[in-house]
Amino acid sequence: MSEQVTPAVQETTTEPSGAKSVAAGVGKKILGYIVVAVVVLGGGLAYKYLSGDTDIAKAGDCITEAADADDMKVVGCDSAEAKYKVLGVLEGVNATQAESATGCGQWPDATSWFSIIEQGKTTGKFLCLSAK
Repeated sequence: MSEQVTPAVQETTTEPSGAKSVAAGVGKKILGYIVVAVVVLGGGLAYKYLSGDTDIAKAGDCITEAADADDMKVVGCDSAEAKYKVLGVLEGVNATQAESATGCGQWPDATSWFSIIEQGKTTGKFLCLSAK
């Protein structure tokens, strides 16, 4: 008599290669860093806009008056706090240039200006203002 032999079925599973899992881990880390950077940058910009930082002021905006320049902020022109209207913005200039005819002088209604200059620098951003 002959015996019938049935072939054994072998299941094979493939493990993910080490290269793919390392690449996936690195990709997740990079994505995590990007998300953190976006959140931090977005948070900083949101703070500037929500706090009314004068660095965001543009022509047509209104700002408050304060004893300390750091306390001045952008507010709605319909606000009771609004004391000055921004007529124009000059970037990368010094005080002499801001006072010239081509500086704030190009806005005849400008009565004063507000400077935003980083410590140790001689040029910066100037807001040319008129009373509101």
